[in-house]
Amino acid sequence: MSPKKRRQRKPRRDHDRGAAPERAGAEAGQEPGTRGRVSRTPVVLDDPPDRRVTALWVVLALVWGLGSPLALAMLLFTTMDAAAVDPADPAAAAGAVDSIGTALIWLLVLALVVPAVSAVAAVVLRRRIAAIGFAVALAVSAGLIFWAMPPAELWDALRSHLSG
Repeated sequence: MSPKKRRQRKPRRDHDRGAAPERAGAEAGQEPGTRGRVSRTPVVLDDPPDRRVTALWVVLALVWGLGSPLALAMLLFTTMDAAAVDPADPAAAAGAVDSIGTALIWLLVLALVVPAVSAVAAVVLRRRIAAIGFAVALAVSAGLIFWAMPPAELWDALRSHLSG
């Protein structure tokens, strides 16, 4: 090492700095004489959230948010079509009831199963905000569906549709 580098720098005088080093270090919570040193400790930054998981939440929210009203509209239109069927024709009446049952199953899957599975997946993946959001979506959907049709009647309708 060269002799110039071996020499220590002389400490600056108080009037050059404007404040005493003891006071400046004590105010900042540092030891006197450590002012101005750079820490070489690396800073650990969290990785950004995985985009695939974010895309999964967006897709599931869109399936619930758009699929539930569309399934409800499909159930409504199917029921309106079934009302127009001639009751004297048993084959047409059976087909209409079958299509109403299928529309009801689609509504239940999109309004109840999708947010329930999404909430469970969010809990498993430890995504608290997504779990809360899908749990609220499930509560809203279930509340509206069970308000329109009580669970006992809904179960009877499903059982009669699935049993044939």
